[in-house]
Amino acid sequence: MIRLEGISKVYPNMDRPAVKELNLHIEEGEICILVGPSGCGKTTTLKIINRLIEPSSGKIYINGKDAMKEDPNELRQNIGYVIQQIGLFPHMTVYENIATVPRLRDWDEGRIRKRVDELLEMVELDPEENRYKYPMELSGGQRQRVGVARAMAIDPPIMLMDEPFGAVDPITRTQLQNEFLKLQRKIKKTIVFVTHDIDEAIKMGDKIAIMNQGELVQFDTPANILFNPGNEFVEDFVGSDRGLKVLNLIHVDKIMNTGVPTVESVSRAEDVLKEINNLDQDYIMVTGEDEHLAGYISSNRLKKHQDSDWYKFLKPTPVVEIEATLKDALAKMIENDVAVVPVVNDERELVGTVTLKDIRSYVSNSYQENDLVSVNI
Repeated sequence: MIRLEGISKVYPNMDRPAVKELNLHIEEGEICILVGPSGCGKTTTLKIINRLIEPSSGKIYINGKDAMKEDPNELRQNIGYVIQQIGLFPHMTVYENIATVPRLRDWDEGRIRKRVDELLEMVELDPEENRYKYPMELSGGQRQRVGVARAMAIDPPIMLMDEPFGAVDPITRTQLQNEFLKLQRKIKKTIVFVTHDIDEAIKMGDKIAIMNQGELVQFDTPANILFNPGNEFVEDFVGSDRGLKVLNLIHVDKIMNTGVPTVESVSRAEDVLKEINNLDQDYIMVTGEDEHLAGYISSNRLKKHQDSDWYKFLKPTPVVEIEATLKDALAKMIENDVAVVPVVNDERELVGTVTLKDIRSYVSNSYQENDLVSVNI
């Protein structure tokens, strides 16, 4: 979908090129992460793709076509673009922001309204509540979602994202990362994503391009970046805590325990207690009538309250969504002092659980398979 051949960018009075002889091939539907220290050329490369910056030399091909022969404005209108500060027009409503490119393309208002509402629902913002708000009325996470929606307005095959989650707090950032991965499962765009955070790169990328001083140092899968760093620079950039970074390689649905025993909140207390006694644990997950996870109850707690409405004494349990990584799951365990977290799907239905033992086993096996020393967590 994107092919850069021998791309260089030289600015006057600089002691080295901003980008030097870059060759990069990005397949359709992939998320390619550009990562590296400040000044390494990653944002310059991103802007070269849609010709916001013109290369000094080299070729750009978009879906097999020579992008240097296309009108730059036409090229940009067909490539979504999301920046760190989001760049929403403050004097325009959410509707007007998302409608910007469709109006440039002379869409009629009926078609625009339908598309705006469709996109707001896709990024999980209620159109009725948010359509006519101004950016200042939104939270940072909501503004970020509007920025993504605006980038997708005319359904471009390619999206460029320059540190899109860099301006939000860590908790919101994790949520946005997971939501975006969930969204990518639906939209299957070709995405070039700039970040300075190697953890984010490992979590988000199908491929990672590590850059330094304008040059491509290694272009590979996240697993190979971790287990087979190309040189000392990559090894140092990845860091010494590779054991923890491995946890961002896999999502919880790959190792979760399915077929988790549950009881319904309408069950009789004696039946619930009997079910717990049949399990090799002292608790059981409880679902409501809508099949959503309601919480859990231990045998001791149930015995104390079995003569009353026992389900009113459920303990809430932290959950992770199916897009979460093992690192997200481990963080949730540590935050809540638990050794197991339930996994829920898009409808908030219980689909499995992940335990600390599962995570340990995965890390150990990953290292053994790659002929590296096993670690303990």
